[in-house]
Amino acid sequence: MVTVLFADMVGSTARAEQLDPEDVRAVLAPFYARLRAELERFGGTVEKFIGDAVMAVFGAPVAHEDDPERAVRAALAIRDAALEEGAELQVRIAVHTGEALVALGVRPIEGEGMVAGDVVNTAARLQSAAAVNGILVGELTYRATRGVIEYREREPVSAKGKAEPIPVWEVVQARSRFGVDVVHETRAPLVGRARELDLLLDALERSRTERAAQLVTLVGVPGIGKSRLVYELFGTLGDGPDLHYWRQGRCLPYGEGLSFWALGEMVKAHAGILEDDAAEQTAEKLACTVRAVVSEQDADWVESHLRNLVGLGTDLVASEELRHEAFAAWRRFLEGIAESAPLVLVFEDIHWADEGLLDFIDHLVEWAADVSMLVVCLARPELLERRPGWGGGKLNSLTLALSPLGDADSARLISSLLDRAVLPAETQRTLLERAGGNPLYAEQYARLFVERGSAEGLPLPENVQGIIAARLDGLAADEKAALQDAAVLGKVFWAGALAALTGSDGRDLQRILHSLERKEFVRRERQPSIAGETELAFRHVLVRDVAYGQIPRSLRSEKHARVAGWIESLGRAEDHAELVAHHYLDALELARAAGVTNDGLVVAARRALKLAGDRALGLNAFAAATDFYARASELTPPDDSERPRLLLSLARASWHADEAVEPIVEAAEALLASGDEDGAAEAELLLSVAEQRAGRSDAALARLDRARKLAGERASPTRAAVLASTAHFEALGGNVDEAIRVGRQALELAEELGLDEVRARALSSIGLARHTAGDPGAIDDLETSLAVAKEANSPLWLNVVNNLAWILIQVGETQRGRELFREAMHAAERLGDRTQIRWFRSHSVYRAFEEGDWAEAQTVADEMIAEAERSPHSAEVTMRNVRARMRLARGDVSGALLDTERALERAREAKSPAALRPALFVRALVLFVAGRLDETHVLLDEMLADAARPDRRLTFGGPPEVPWLYQTLGRGREWADVQQVGPRIPWVVAAEAVLAGDYVAAADIYAELLSLPGEAFARHRAAEALAAEGRRAEADVQLQRALALWRSMGATAYATECESLLAASA
Repeated sequence: MVTVLFADMVGSTARAEQLDPEDVRAVLAPFYARLRAELERFGGTVEKFIGDAVMAVFGAPVAHEDDPERAVRAALAIRDAALEEGAELQVRIAVHTGEALVALGVRPIEGEGMVAGDVVNTAARLQSAAAVNGILVGELTYRATRGVIEYREREPVSAKGKAEPIPVWEVVQARSRFGVDVVHETRAPLVGRARELDLLLDALERSRTERAAQLVTLVGVPGIGKSRLVYELFGTLGDGPDLHYWRQGRCLPYGEGLSFWALGEMVKAHAGILEDDAAEQTAEKLACTVRAVVSEQDADWVESHLRNLVGLGTDLVASEELRHEAFAAWRRFLEGIAESAPLVLVFEDIHWADEGLLDFIDHLVEWAADVSMLVVCLARPELLERRPGWGGGKLNSLTLALSPLGDADSARLISSLLDRAVLPAETQRTLLERAGGNPLYAEQYARLFVERGSAEGLPLPENVQGIIAARLDGLAADEKAALQDAAVLGKVFWAGALAALTGSDGRDLQRILHSLERKEFVRRERQPSIAGETELAFRHVLVRDVAYGQIPRSLRSEKHARVAGWIESLGRAEDHAELVAHHYLDALELARAAGVTNDGLVVAARRALKLAGDRALGLNAFAAATDFYARASELTPPDDSERPRLLLSLARASWHADEAVEPIVEAAEALLASGDEDGAAEAELLLSVAEQRAGRSDAALARLDRARKLAGERASPTRAAVLASTAHFEALGGNVDEAIRVGRQALELAEELGLDEVRARALSSIGLARHTAGDPGAIDDLETSLAVAKEANSPLWLNVVNNLAWILIQVGETQRGRELFREAMHAAERLGDRTQIRWFRSHSVYRAFEEGDWAEAQTVADEMIAEAERSPHSAEVTMRNVRARMRLARGDVSGALLDTERALERAREAKSPAALRPALFVRALVLFVAGRLDETHVLLDEMLADAARPDRRLTFGGPPEVPWLYQTLGRGREWADVQQVGPRIPWVVAAEAVLAGDYVAAADIYAELLSLPGEAFARHRAAEALAAEGRRAEADVQLQRALALWRSMGATAYATECESLLAASA
């Protein structure tokens, strides 16, 4: 990753035509010299001069963590230099960041090009679009520097060769001096660092009580939280009653003549010296400050040694003796400040400090006397390589190594950054993995997540990449090469694999790895996953990503192929399938990008991808399986004999992952064309399920019949699956006898062929049918089905749970049934099965309705109805029925009419008895309340006729409104006759109590069934009946209980009715 700067002089060609060549040279030469000096001062490399334009590169041959910022500040310096020349010189400048191929051995000074890539061309295009004396930057540069540079957004630039306009921003000004951080603004509470903060505060307290200097060094990798601890210390001091002095300076990683820069910043801050102060003004401020903190006797001496630190220069001649004297003078100045109030000195990034500054800090801590002074140093682990004994041997010194945050603390930090207490499990897992316990990385990824709205495919934040790239560039050549090769293997790697990849000598490799461990790039695993191998891992996945990105593409392909071969040599191909597929696919894609054709790689990648898809599908990792199969199919020629079956595997995975139908259709056509009738039958079976889920029962049945014909009478797994699905379809339709007959055929064939999943499906269908027939043994079938499905690790167990939970609720085991629904919902989310997630969400609406949590029921119902309007789903009928009942209870009759009209339409379209009957009833109830009695009777007739059909034996005791409506309209006997054909479940018994007018008994049953709306309705009706009989005291008891329930649910219309009854009895 490099940053390219293009600067071009405006109108220089026209001037050249009017002036003598020597005059042109006289004008431009000094400016070009100034331009080069500014570029190099900020760490850039002048790539070349092209006419009146210059191109410079930041980030190569050596990368710094802040290369984009350096480039923008260099651009500002160039513009300032041009403005100083007046109207004679004007410039257009652009800065752009991106990936480039870097040739490290070239000599730019001799005109050899160092970088190549789109980033160069784009920077040149942006420079042409810049305004006169304007600076434009691209998106990556803007994002990396927006914290320290002020920008104005401009219209995107249309550039030749670019399909889309390029987003650009115009530089306004720098927000702060270069090398000095902007004001720290915390976005989250401090987490996981309480102990370290306590130690800092304890050191400060010791410096105050003992009046002695204390040194605390915070050591950790970039972003680990060193600066945040200092900020918390600063905040603690600010909140306290005592006055403190706080002086802070940063050691810079670049430039020349910057010795003691951090100390100089502290002196200038205390004296109030600004960077643009004139020399006279600076000298005056320094003199006044020195005389305010030290005695008159020492003032001149101290001042003379401070002048260099503030950029004034001195007549003193450098010598070793003078160095010691300067140290003493500087110490005396700082002691003078600390004599009036405790002093905190913060030296940032001392791993970049020159040796002189490190020596001075050591001198200060050792020799400062009788003052309250806390010296805090922030450093990366590299400091301890330069100074292994840093702070050692001193009783007033403490070194704190900051380790990564644990997952719990990281999760708290991310939640706080996003201002969200709970994140989806997959999102949180992705952010935690990327953050790796590093607070800075967590913040950067939280920012990207907010900006993008998704955690998928998050790129590497540019400023974090710069930090890591700078560290990598500081390694020895063999260490950097080994780290890059290890990056090809992945976050975890093995010494043996690295040796095979690099051809390195074992002992030499161990030396390199040990050095990388010591520098905290990698760690050694205590228990390797491969026997006899040394296993290591990158300490942070981002280090791996950056190291990998530095490898030229032409080399990556070969390395990935060799890694894949090494993994295959380990054996257990299926267990390593995903790893092998990853490496072969990367090798292939990189080879293609380089224009290399390799048929062997294509075959190897396709084979590995298919095997990886099989493994993922076996683990119910549907999204991953879909991706593997899709990539394998892309590599498979249309006439390949294996393609139809590969498409069928893709169809299975994509259906479970995203309910995708198109892949199934494609697979069915390909299988039929190839003569694979069993495969075609399986595809038709999947399409039948899809039609059924969409609420199209006729279409589902047609697909099922086609699958039956294709499967024939062969004793095959496909025929067993078709029979099991047919039994399930018949059971749902209430055709009990046929469901049991076909289900037992499927069960027999499944047991013969050892097909556990088909066996589970057959048992589930048989159990469902037996329950409808009133057979108590149904639950045993379903329990066995569930055990078999779980043992087979089949996603079918979610379907079985659905049937079992629903039956348990019907037979009165409500709590257990609801717990099963919740367990299944969590499992569906864990598996990523969107089909089941939507199905169980619909059940959660009904459950919330029955539990009295109507706010939750309303919210989810609204969401699911909106989804169904975009993508039809059979659950829409249930959602609208539930919402209509809530609307009716709240007095929204018109809304209830709209919902029930649509629900009945959808139920008729689906031709599903299980959906039609509830839709008929709720519609009839709403029409009755609306006063449309004729239409009410028509629907009640249809309900009775449907229930009386011998092939429609559906258990439906229903809520109390069902029997109440029939009884109110004088048709109670008709409803009672229909209920005799089904099992006597508690819901039917409660309905019979309603028909008999025993509302209190019915209410008690509904209470046992945990149906709050059922209980409230029955007690409401009981109160009316008791009041009509003149039994006011008993009526009031039921009325109070009904009123409390209606109010808790927000059923305002029903609550108002109860209040009116109470008022009448007062």
